Amino acid sequence: MSHHLSWLASVLLIMLLGGPATANVALSPIYANEASNWPLETFASNGLFRQIARYQRGHPQAVVIASGHYTLERLASQLNERALSRSDTQWTLHYPLVIAPGAQLTLDGARLYIDGENGGCLINRGTLTISRSQIHSSGNQHSGFIHGWGGSRTQIDRSTLAGLGRPDYRAHGLSVARHRYQDTSGAPRLSIHQSEFVNLYRGLEAEPGSHVTLSEVTITQSREQGLVFSGAHAQLTQLRVAGSHGHGIRAEGPGKLTLEELLLSTNEGSGLLIENFHGQLQGRNLTSERNREYGIQIKGGRDGSAHLEQLVLIDNGSDGLRLDGSTLLTVRDAQINGNHRYAISLDGQQGKVQASLATLELHHNRLAALHTRGEGHVQIEETSLRHHSNRGQYLAGNISARESRLLPQLLQALPVEIPFTDAQPRAQLASRP
Repeated sequence: MSHHLSWLASVLLIMLLGGPATANVALSPIYANEASNWPLETFASNGLFRQIARYQRGHPQAVVIASGHYTLERLASQLNERALSRSDTQWTLHYPLVIAPGAQLTLDGARLYIDGENGGCLINRGTLTISRSQIHSSGNQHSGFIHGWGGSRTQIDRSTLAGLGRPDYRAHGLSVARHRYQDTSGAPRLSIHQSEFVNLYRGLEAEPGSHVTLSEVTITQSREQGLVFSGAHAQLTQLRVAGSHGHGIRAEGPGKLTLEELLLSTNEGSGLLIENFHGQLQGRNLTSERNREYGIQIKGGRDGSAHLEQLVLIDNGSDGLRLDGSTLLTVRDAQINGNHRYAISLDGQQGKVQASLATLELHHNRLAALHTRGEGHVQIEETSLRHHSNRGQYLAGNISARESRLLPQLLQALPVEIPFTDAQPRAQLASRP
C-alpha cells in the first residue's frame, strides 16, 4: 500500500478487508495536505501532528466510525487502550475520533476526558448525542475540543462540558462549520438543552450556514468569548453567560439571531456585541449587567435590523446601549440605569442612525441619558429621566444645546422626534439694500 494512500481510500480498504466485528471502526492514517483528508486537515495544520507525536508510535492515526451506532463501551471493544482507555472514574480519548456521515456516537451517563495534549478530539460528520454526561479536558493551550462539520447533528442534553478548547483555528471548544469542500452539504446543526459549559476557550462558535438552538444553558468563565456567531442562524432561550474574558455574545455577518430570557453579566467585554450583522436580530427579556464595556453594542450592519423588548441594562462599564451605524433599531420597555457613561449612545458617523425608543427608564447614568453624534433620527416616547448627580445631563453630544427645548416634552413622556447632525448650520447671507 502506497505511503500516500488517501485518508478516504484507506478507510474504504480497511472496511472491505476487515471482518464483521471491525468493519465499522478503523484506525486510519492522517495526511496533512491531501484533499481527501479535509475533515482533519484543518487541525493537522494547527499542530495536531505535533501533539499526536508525543503519544502515538509511527504515522499519525485517527479513529474513524465509518457507520453504525456506537457507545463508548462498544467502541472500546474494537480499539486498544492506547486509543480509548477506561479507569474506575472515567473514559479517556487519546486519539482523534471522527464520526463519519451516517454514523452515530452516543454518550449517555458517561464521563469522558479528551486528552488534547496527545491529540484527542471529537470530529463529527454524522450524529453525536451527549446526554447526562461530563466531557472535560485540561483547560489550557493543549485542550481537546469538539467540532461538527456540514451535515452533522450534535445534540447535548443535561450535560457538563469543562476545560475544552484552545486558541487554534476551529479548535476553540465546541464549534460547528461547513468546510470549503462542502458546498453542497447540509447545514451543521447544534442543539443544547439544560447544560453547563465551564472554562471553555470559547463556549460555542458557529460559522456561516450553521443552525444553533440553545435552551436553559449556562456558560461561565470562558477563557476568551462566551459565544461567537459568524453568519449563523441561532435561537437562544433561557441562557446565562457570565465571567467571560471577552464579550458574552458576539454575532457578525449575515444571519438571524433570536434571543429570549438572557442574563449576560460580569463579562470582560460587552454583554452583547452585534458587529457588521446583516439580518434580523430579535431580543426579549434581556438583562446585561456589570460588564466591563457595553451592556449591548450594535455596530455597522447595513441592511440589518434590531428589535429589542424588555431590556435591563445596568451598571455596565461604558454605555448601557450603544448603536454605531445604520442598523434600524427599535427598543420597547427598557430599564437602562446606573451605567458608567451614557444610558443610550447613538453614533451616526459611519452611517445614518434610525432609532425608535419607547417606554424607557433612564436613571442615574453617569454622563447623560441620551448621547448623539454624527447624523441620524431618533423618536422617543414615554421616557422617565433621572440625573446621576447635580452635574448630570439629560442630553449630550450634538443635541446637548437643544436640551432646554426638548426636555419639557421628554419629562412629560410625550412623543419627541429628534433629528441630529454634526453639520454646522449655514449662516444666512445678508441681502443687499
